[in-house]
Amino acid sequence: MFNLRSKHISKIIGINIVIIGILLITPALFYRLYTKLKPILIASANQTADPRAYYPTYSDKGFSVELLNEFSKLPTDYRSFLGWRRRKVDFKHTKISGPYNARRSSGESLSSSVWFFGGSTMWGTGASDKQTIPSHFNSLTKESVYNFGETGWNSRQSLNQLINAIGDNHEPSIVVFYDGVNDVAHQCRSEYTKMPTHSYEGALQVSLKGTSIIKTLTKFLLSPYAALANKLNNSNSSSKQYNCDTNELKARSVAQHLVNNWRTAYSLSQSNNFKFYGILQPTLFSTETNSEYLVSKEVKSHPEIKRQYNAVYPLILEEISRLCELDKNACASMIDGTEWLDGKNNIFIDFCHINSLGNKEIAKKVVSLIKRSPNSSPL
Repeated sequence: MFNLRSKHISKIIGINIVIIGILLITPALFYRLYTKLKPILIASANQTADPRAYYPTYSDKGFSVELLNEFSKLPTDYRSFLGWRRRKVDFKHTKISGPYNARRSSGESLSSSVWFFGGSTMWGTGASDKQTIPSHFNSLTKESVYNFGETGWNSRQSLNQLINAIGDNHEPSIVVFYDGVNDVAHQCRSEYTKMPTHSYEGALQVSLKGTSIIKTLTKFLLSPYAALANKLNNSNSSSKQYNCDTNELKARSVAQHLVNNWRTAYSLSQSNNFKFYGILQPTLFSTETNSEYLVSKEVKSHPEIKRQYNAVYPLILEEISRLCELDKNACASMIDGTEWLDGKNNIFIDFCHINSLGNKEIAKKVVSLIKRSPNSSPL
């Protein structure tokens, strides 16, 4: 009798454990299935989860949907001294190729050409291969170009890429750095205390530490609840993600590193016989243009991000002015481009990325800059 009762109790306990297990794992399984199927279903309906495709910055919504769907599929690989680089792809609007996995440009050539460096705006987020800043520069001048830009890169990564390319015995005629946005947006994050850094440092440190099976399982089971909490936190949070506006020493360090990276690139130009320009990149906050069409989430995040640029950009210009007292030639190669997009409406797809029209305006400014500079290469 006791054995029968014991078996019955064990059976009930076992059934309850199975039910609890199912209740625990089902939400995680459905959430994982949802994250896998959502982009497939959206793409099959010729739509995109990226709201930027539907902004008035694009007249052809079919094109913008295709373009940003391609962008969401771009994988990356780790690169020594650089952090990461996009893998080679051959999509309709986005092609990445060559020895440096560079975004394809009109008039592309590595030899004796104009090399462009920067983050995602230079790389061409929000634009096709033919609509990037280097491609527009080529169409305006017929000069050969090469786009070394990469999404998420700051000025230190661009400097490292320049050193790598020179070390491979390639010779540019002109080098253009287009920086500021990522130097501020990533290094001003509150969790980063040591400069310089880049946007993947935290994730790489976590990966190097490794994760136990228990932690991996726990993270999987809690993933749907973490996603919900993150969504609620983004809409209602008063937590401070950035701190350059309240930490002047950190803001100054960010500014000094950017200017010193440019100064090092300028020194390389003097010893390797090419012309160098460092351009402080415009943002939605430094430009007289409209942003009413941006989605509410983007607009709500603007005040805190804007404070970071208001804190660091003046310090960058101050560091350049200080450099002018020491080296006027190096100083002359550093340009304040923060107002280059004034008066151009409906060009931003977020606070820093722009459409083809915006990229063409930047290319025009670069052409004018090079033409009026003494001892510059003829265009």
